[in-house]
Amino acid sequence: MKRIWAYSLILIPFLGNAVSFNDFTKRAYDVSEQVIESNGRMNAIGFEKASALAGDPLSIETSTRRIKADDTMDSGKEYGIMLDYAFKMPSFKAAQANEFELKKKETEHEIATHKGSIQVALKRGWLMYQLEHERSVILSEKRDFSYKAYQVGEKKFKAGRLSQMEFLRLESEYQSTVQDLASVMMEAEHAQHYLKEAVMSDEEVMIDDLKFEFIEADSIHNRIMNTPILKSLDIRIDTLNAQIATLRHSTIEAVSVGIGMTQEPTQNSVDFRLTIPLAISSKNENKIAALMNERSALVNMREVSRQKLELSVQGLFDHLKERKENINVLRENEKKYETLFAMAHKGYEGGVIGQFEYLASKNAYYDARLRTLQVKQEYIEEMSAIEEKLGGIW
Repeated sequence: MKRIWAYSLILIPFLGNAVSFNDFTKRAYDVSEQVIESNGRMNAIGFEKASALAGDPLSIETSTRRIKADDTMDSGKEYGIMLDYAFKMPSFKAAQANEFELKKKETEHEIATHKGSIQVALKRGWLMYQLEHERSVILSEKRDFSYKAYQVGEKKFKAGRLSQMEFLRLESEYQSTVQDLASVMMEAEHAQHYLKEAVMSDEEVMIDDLKFEFIEADSIHNRIMNTPILKSLDIRIDTLNAQIATLRHSTIEAVSVGIGMTQEPTQNSVDFRLTIPLAISSKNENKIAALMNERSALVNMREVSRQKLELSVQGLFDHLKERKENINVLRENEKKYETLFAMAHKGYEGGVIGQFEYLASKNAYYDARLRTLQVKQEYIEEMSAIEEKLGGIW
């Protein structure tokens, strides 16, 4: 009993300072390993871009050789020095810059995807915690009611007005309710631990603006078009297009210009040099062909993924609609069982209804409430499955 009451302290969700779901998820983003890693990669891409687009350093080339002419007066040593600088072609440089921008965009999308997954998981975690709390309230009432019935039965048993079989029935029902409550409290504790771990906090998590609500199948197509998987494929297609553009501009990547001087025994000269590298071969064309084939596969994959998402999400929404109808029916049944229990209570007090019939009507009321919560849990789990597919909360 002490252990049960200790657990019950965990299930008081409105003590202390509550936070908004938005603030709670921001804190979870800050301590998410995936988000931290992706942010680090984002910063690294900026430095990689600056390094790739920066000009090559100046280079100095020196030479010396001995000249032996027919006329000894013309013999001697030749010295040369040349200062080189390579200019990247503007079109190639722009293509490279576009590739890095797409890398940055891909990482931004990755961060957004991580955040969407965190939101979905935290919403499910909080709703499940609230659900377990509701269960604990019902089972606490059922336990207290069973305990009172057990105490009454014990007195009757000692007075010889209740058989041992009936007394054992009361005792076993009470013990069963105690175990059920302990199990639910443990589940609530697990849910709370998950939420605390997500934000690295020792304090109890309390969210004041998020509660269970039904969702409607509005704008499914628009939501599907903005799902992480389709956006990721779009970015990958754009990245391949950028790589193709870079290869097409890489025939001449850079032009090297040099200026220097040569000193010979009989003369001095100022020298100029222009170096233009050419990639005239089928190497680039084959690379482009490979990338174009990969791009075609991604375009096809994107369309298939979209169609599968639409079928899957629509099917899940059909299930949600059925679960919503079941919940509404079960809530109506709860009212009926509550009315029956009220009638049984009056009958019991008037001596018309026996104790076990009275207990049965009360337990039927509790069980009706618990059945509603079970279907509600199934709704939350299926809603969470939809949100995982769509990459964000509804």
